[in-house]
Amino acid sequence: MVGEEMYRAFFRGYTRKQWGIEPTELPASILKRLPLRFNYDDGYFSHKYQAIPRNGYTDIVKNILDTPNIEVRLGCTFEEVNFPYDHVIYSGAVDRFFSFDIGRLGYRTLDFETIYVDQDAQGTAIMNYCDEDVPYTRITEHRHFAPWDKPQTDGSILYREFSRACGPDDIPYYPIRLVNEQALLHRYVERARATSGVTFVGRLGTYRYIDMDVTIAEAMKTADMIHTSIEQNAPIPAFAVDPLS
Repeated sequence: MVGEEMYRAFFRGYTRKQWGIEPTELPASILKRLPLRFNYDDGYFSHKYQAIPRNGYTDIVKNILDTPNIEVRLGCTFEEVNFPYDHVIYSGAVDRFFSFDIGRLGYRTLDFETIYVDQDAQGTAIMNYCDEDVPYTRITEHRHFAPWDKPQTDGSILYREFSRACGPDDIPYYPIRLVNEQALLHRYVERARATSGVTFVGRLGTYRYIDMDVTIAEAMKTADMIHTSIEQNAPIPAFAVDPLS
């Protein structure tokens, strides 16, 4: 797409750090996520409207949970929750739901290093580091995510991100979807579709590398699907979106 020189400058090193394998081993869908432009638009996404909540995502989650119909339980795993239910909306890893009994799908996880400085450090919310000899993939500086808020102090908090293989005790962030995992994924999807009482959602539940806006849109689509199924007294499907498409 970009030629050998730009590929090595911007794509190869970052991709090898982020995914831990050679770019040639990755599905083309992952590399196609990277924007290629011939103008001065320096944004990552090409959406017409791009925004974050004025009061942050914490406030949105708080408002969603602020209803008598929702009970929040903390300090326990999904496997430890044991109470009667009519239907489960499951956003965890699809292979974990089945206790990994036919194998583990591949994921990448992240480690974060916190940095405190006395001033604006990088002048932008996110800076990617594409050189292979730099161990981290990017640095985020959160004061630039909400430029309408005047910082309370001159100091700034930044986070370095280090990508690595996801182990059994790690939090999975990125489904890899390598070619040789497709057979295992198909088997889990078939089992999910044959399991009643559960709908799989999100990046982990559908084992797809999707962005936040797509995830939220699919959550709304899932809610509509469940509502329609209940109205029609029909079985609720395991997926609102085909995870194999």
